Amino acid sequence: MGERTETRSGNARHVILKCEEKLYYVSMISVCFSEGEATHKATFHAREIVGNQFCDLDFEIPQKLYDILMEYTKLDNSDLMLVLSVENKEFKWSLMSENWLRHYSNLNNANNFIV
Repeated sequence: MGERTETRSGNARHVILKCEEKLYYVSMISVCFSEGEATHKATFHAREIVGNQFCDLDFEIPQKLYDILMEYTKLDNSDLMLVLSVENKEFKWSLMSENWLRHYSNLNNANNFIV
């Protein structure tokens, strides 16, 4: 039987998700953790960057991504953004410095930045 877990962290405030050519700010991720299973059911509670529409996005996430999410919440660096991309049900991830991105955008006279 699955166990529902919710992870919240002030240090994990920057999660951006790209899915189906749309970008989302993720405010919370709820995971139905199934011990011993290779995948878990996850709901990404998010807001669309363009249009500002709130939505819940449901995915099957692999154990490896679950582990990455757990480690990200433990980091003590509020400057880091976790960027997730979903393509063909596969997740890719990266970490990026928000300060670096803002600085680089300002150097190039960009008013906005999109990862």
